[in-house]
Amino acid sequence: MRSSLYQQVIQLAWPAVFQGLLTTIILFTDRLILGAYSDAALASMQVSGPILWSLFSLFGAYSIGVLALIGRAVGAEESDKVARIYGTALCIAIVLGSLVGVTGYLLTEDIATVLIGSNADTSAAKSLAETYLATVMLSGPILMIGSVTIIAFQASGDTKTPMWITFFSGAINLGMSWILVFGTFGFPQLGILGAAIGTVLSHCSNALLGLLLIRYKSQIIRFARPKLKTLRSIFTISWPVFGEKLLFHSGFLFFAGLIGRLGDQAMTAHQAMIAIEALGFIAAHAFSIAAATLVAQKLGAKKPHEAHEAAIISTKLSVLVLSAIGLLFFFGAEPLLRLFTQDPAVLAIGVPCMTIAAFSQPLMALTDSFSGVLRGSGDTKTPMKVALIGPLLVRPISCYFLAFSCGYGLWGIWIGSTLDWLTRSIWLYAVFRQGKWQKIQIGADS
Repeated sequence: MRSSLYQQVIQLAWPAVFQGLLTTIILFTDRLILGAYSDAALASMQVSGPILWSLFSLFGAYSIGVLALIGRAVGAEESDKVARIYGTALCIAIVLGSLVGVTGYLLTEDIATVLIGSNADTSAAKSLAETYLATVMLSGPILMIGSVTIIAFQASGDTKTPMWITFFSGAINLGMSWILVFGTFGFPQLGILGAAIGTVLSHCSNALLGLLLIRYKSQIIRFARPKLKTLRSIFTISWPVFGEKLLFHSGFLFFAGLIGRLGDQAMTAHQAMIAIEALGFIAAHAFSIAAATLVAQKLGAKKPHEAHEAAIISTKLSVLVLSAIGLLFFFGAEPLLRLFTQDPAVLAIGVPCMTIAAFSQPLMALTDSFSGVLRGSGDTKTPMKVALIGPLLVRPISCYFLAFSCGYGLWGIWIGSTLDWLTRSIWLYAVFRQGKWQKIQIGADS
């Protein structure tokens, strides 16, 4: 059984890892394009990146309920229930995506001011961030449709299709961004606006490809009329995830605001490091998806022991992969950063931070894997409680103290974030060991 579970984890994880690597390459190359255009354009992503990620992650929290419910329904071989869950999820995506997109568009200037301040030395980055945000926000409904469709594929056990969707959408993003940022092939040179248009086009491709593949390829996921009971079940599981993400992203945006007040050089260094560290984020997320999917399916099939074994295997593999990535960060810090900038001052800030990032990678693996296990089982309250202590308290307090009170600057920020990963990994492991997650009962019609 253990050998079979290893195969199942790897079969689920490798396309998700490859999808993550594609996403990382896209993020990496996108930042390289902006860095080649101007340092101010790259620095502006310190505003645009965190706020877009935070808003759509927060309001996309319902997708965790979708994953848990579809996974259970697939494990129990209830195809009609799968279709109802997906149809209901699409309706939620359209409504919430529209709400977030329009509200974000109207508040773009205020958002940029809160995150970056009104200092003269950050005015160029602030103006570019407003342009990018105002454009991308309007694609909110399309982004959410694409995201929930990918979650549905993953919950069904199909992680290859999202990989290919990401490949084609990413190619569109990078190709159009390069053309429109620099004005190649006779197109106008649009700068940061061109990068934003490239992002919007990738969101459109993501959603359209996903819907077409659901319609013509998938043997498991189907459309069905939404049901109020299904809507309630999704939100019953998801509201603690919303609370968790609200806590996490409140702390994260405070964290991003601290970096914005360290100046352009620190912002540039941080954005380059975030693009590099995405290797770790995405690999951890891939194994989290594998853990959540297998746990949901095994519990739906009434096999709690196999769910436990799948959780252990996913976590071990995640720690192994992220430890290797940590070694890359530790020994290759300066060459990696030089891909983004040649500024000696930025490199002097960034290299010490990369060594701290190296030590945080296995902690990130533990945190994401155990979070995925609990969410896949339907226990979404524990990660919410953990977010109250880690991202909302430990990270902002330690980062502020180390960066400003102790004068360590960006290095202090990265030490503080590592302390957050350590806190969460210990807590989540303790809850996992208790085993209560194996006995949770959920259902789309409950």
